[in-house]
Amino acid sequence: MNKKNSKIRLRYGENPNQNAYLINNSKKSVFDYQISGKKISYNNLIDIDSGLRCLNEFKEPTSIIIKHTNPCGVASAKKIESAFLKSYQGDPKSAFGGIILVNKRINLHLAKKIFKNFFEMVVAPSFDENAISLLKQKKNLILLRIPDIKKQKIEYKSTLFGDLYQTKDLTPINKNFINLVSNLNTSSNLMEDLIFSLKVAKHLKSNAVVLTRNKQTIGLGQGQTNRVDALNYAIKNKNLYFKKKKFVCASDGFFPFTDSLKILNKNGCRVIAQPGGSINDKQIILFSIKNKISLYFIKNRLFKH
Repeated sequence: MNKKNSKIRLRYGENPNQNAYLINNSKKSVFDYQISGKKISYNNLIDIDSGLRCLNEFKEPTSIIIKHTNPCGVASAKKIESAFLKSYQGDPKSAFGGIILVNKRINLHLAKKIFKNFFEMVVAPSFDENAISLLKQKKNLILLRIPDIKKQKIEYKSTLFGDLYQTKDLTPINKNFINLVSNLNTSSNLMEDLIFSLKVAKHLKSNAVVLTRNKQTIGLGQGQTNRVDALNYAIKNKNLYFKKKKFVCASDGFFPFTDSLKILNKNGCRVIAQPGGSINDKQIILFSIKNKISLYFIKNRLFKH
């Protein structure tokens, strides 16, 4: 067992020419949770951290596939097996070589589905022994049994000018987080999809746009330098894998112009959530009313840089 505040040297950093180590800040380190597989890397640790932060937003069976610190597929369902399949189908191309995180026990049935494809790591609160036996056959596949981890209240980043600290955004994302600003309310099912979308948007790099259908991400836009490009990227994925299915959209920041809403309207989106605060809020609301779109403003902006 690794002692608290111990310095654990890693294979290398983000790239092989960079040295790296972990300062463990708890009684157990992440390495104590490892069941099998190759040595955990610097990049693995960042991906695990990102995935667990997102997974903590959900109580029902949920699966998240992380690629380069961003979710590429997220889904919730009544059973964890269905949630995993939906998260994978959300963007199977990006899921290749990704990291799976689920919030329920992995049984043999789910392990068989995971085994069919190439992933780098699987993280779950528990595993059936026969599931471990199967997944261990992939010698490099990292398996981590990680129980609940306490939520931090303060987070920080290192910069050239010193360490930046801020309080973590722990505001619950639920029905009280959103407020109807157009004149057309939506159904309870689409409201659940909207709340689901916002939970995902909170953990995508800005600009973040999340398209969801039946608690399954069907298009994600993230890390683009403008919101229109982020939206177009999400729409492209939706049209590739999900054709003409209806969906809802959540954005971590406001749409400053009606151009994005025109794209969403053209593609059949009837429910949108975004923060208010733009000088063009009135135009956005009027456009939504005219086109029978249920537009909701959210309590807080959800930027993640």
